[in-house]
Amino acid sequence: MDIHFSYRLWQRLSLAGLSVVVLMVSEFSSASSELINASSDARVEHPHEEHPHLKVDKDLSVADIFAAAFARAPENAMTASYASQAESQQRVSRNWLADRPRFNVNYWDDQFVNDTGLLEMEAGIEMDLWRRGQRQNAKQLALQYEKGKNAWDDYFRLIVTGRVRETLHQIAMSSLEANHAGKRLGDVEQLLVISEKRYSAGEIAYAEHIQAENLKIEVAQKLLESQAEMVDAERQYTMLTGLYARPENLTESIPSTSDISTEHPQLRFLMARQQQQFSKLEQQRQQAAGNTTVALRIRREQGSRLEPEIESLGLSVTIPFGSSSVASAAVAEGSESLANLDMQLQHARLSLQRQLHEVQHDLDVLENAIRLATTGVELSRQRWNMAERAFELGESDIRPTILALQEYRDSELHLQQLQLRRSARISSFKQIVGELL
Repeated sequence: MDIHFSYRLWQRLSLAGLSVVVLMVSEFSSASSELINASSDARVEHPHEEHPHLKVDKDLSVADIFAAAFARAPENAMTASYASQAESQQRVSRNWLADRPRFNVNYWDDQFVNDTGLLEMEAGIEMDLWRRGQRQNAKQLALQYEKGKNAWDDYFRLIVTGRVRETLHQIAMSSLEANHAGKRLGDVEQLLVISEKRYSAGEIAYAEHIQAENLKIEVAQKLLESQAEMVDAERQYTMLTGLYARPENLTESIPSTSDISTEHPQLRFLMARQQQQFSKLEQQRQQAAGNTTVALRIRREQGSRLEPEIESLGLSVTIPFGSSSVASAAVAEGSESLANLDMQLQHARLSLQRQLHEVQHDLDVLENAIRLATTGVELSRQRWNMAERAFELGESDIRPTILALQEYRDSELHLQQLQLRRSARISSFKQIVGELL
């Protein structure tokens, strides 16, 4: 009698626990289903209301996104700096003198010493003349600064383009995983309905039925995780562009060129900086050698109070001369900077070549992988349909059905991930060869 009572009590407690689990799962799946079925013409509500998903705007072009990201990029300060640098050097190269003229005033008076009436005043202007080839070098430096500014503009646009490409592909991947988790949850709910019917009819054991319940919890948890990853990707997109709407997936075609051109924006920018440094070295060498100075002065003097004032006009020329060791020492540090820039240019060229070969290899591998994955999806879909039908008719238990469902959805996700990876690698291809959006 006690044993029978204990068994009945244990059975009631088990059924009560099962009811709680089913109720929790139902509420959890209800929230997840609402998340999946939200309207596409408005923001899809995330379980955390403070982080709603971005609206998908089909009219939003990639050019609009680039313009928004370009306007918010912190490198805009560098653009203004390069423009100011080029403009100031152009003004210097147009000057008639090598430096600003200087005004000098000299005054002598002996009234505080022996007071004999000595008075002497001198005023003049000094001007530094261009050395031979110095003005031409200044014009060359101004030209290099202008080329550097233009090269930076193109390189800056390429940098922003890479950021836009990366964030759009991140959103596409996270969105794919979230949609896949939603589909998988719908499949599990359909499987759970069949399991409920068979369990109620006594065709399967409770242990088999609870496997479907556990699978539903796992899939719903995966859906929440993928939605959180999608929110993170969209937040990065909003920080980059300032927009609260996003386009559909970015799709680009394989570029026609398959080599790194010397007109690549990054290489052009580094070469422009290299040429700038070379012209700066020549400028520093000429400045260290000194400039010829011409001075024009007016002088008024009086030897004593009894003597008349004498006015005169003077012209002086100062010509520097000496060893070239002073000039060589002045450009020693600049020579090191020039060597570093040359090293950066060589490293950048080799890095781009390596990245190009890697992305070309990845695209070849992905093409073959997509063909195989397409066949795998079709086979796994057929196995899932047969397993679902067999479970519905009572010809198999739930374990093979769950495995077939997981295999089908995993293969489908794998194929779509490969396709998105191929799209991302094509964008990387275009980024590496220097093509903009």
